[in-house]
Amino acid sequence: MAMRAAAAAAAAAGFFSPSSVSPRRFLSATPPASLSTGRCIHRHRLRAFPNSELTLEELNPSVDLLRKTAEAVGDFRKTPIYIVGMDCTAKRNITKLLANSIIYRYLCSEELLEDVLGGKDALRAFRESDGKGYLEVETEGLKQLTSMGSLVLCCGDGAVMNSTNLGLLRHGVSIWIDVPLEMVVNDILKSTGTQAITDPDSFSQAMSKLRQQYDELKERYGVSDITVSVQNVASQLGYSSVDSVTLEDMVLEIVRQIERLIRTKAMMEAAGRPF
Repeated sequence: MAMRAAAAAAAAAGFFSPSSVSPRRFLSATPPASLSTGRCIHRHRLRAFPNSELTLEELNPSVDLLRKTAEAVGDFRKTPIYIVGMDCTAKRNITKLLANSIIYRYLCSEELLEDVLGGKDALRAFRESDGKGYLEVETEGLKQLTSMGSLVLCCGDGAVMNSTNLGLLRHGVSIWIDVPLEMVVNDILKSTGTQAITDPDSFSQAMSKLRQQYDELKERYGVSDITVSVQNVASQLGYSSVDSVTLEDMVLEIVRQIERLIRTKAMMEAAGRPF
């Protein structure tokens, strides 16, 4: 077990290195086609909870969203952003659109580890059998990635599970995307070919396990600089259901909170107080 953990840590150290990240896992910080060509590309309304994870290319932001985010973030450029929260397609889709909208690179630490270890099942087995080794690998990866600017990193739960990793997230802005647990459970069941409507017992069991995990981690998620809740966004916009929230709604709320954080930091610096 110790040898496997050491091998995984060594592999991760090299793989997480900015110079060796696989191109398919890396989004260059270049303007999307809709901006660089000066054309407004019509796209369908980007829902926060599509049926599956979308690719970076499918999450090309509108010119209007690009304009709004550019006006908001201003001098924020090059500060890394770390996204935490329960792993699900909504979290990843929101993170990808955020990266595209502010013209940042996008990476997902769990996907990087899957590549190192040989897939989702291998990562799950490693995490469950050697929790300490998993955290060591996550720490090594964060040490490498926190040196990168203009990066949006979608983090796994290992990023919030010890003080060392939480400290590394202070190198940038950490954001907790809080999604309804029902949506996360549906993702889990879908990965096993199960549907909640046809197998309510499986849904109940998965929800019980997930709620326990959420209760254990929510305080750690909560130390993030910014929290964006899907339920709160739905309420603020007057939607009757979270299903009406779009990916663009979520990105705009994230950017608004980043803008507020920048203003607060500027005021505290002007007053000579530590931030």
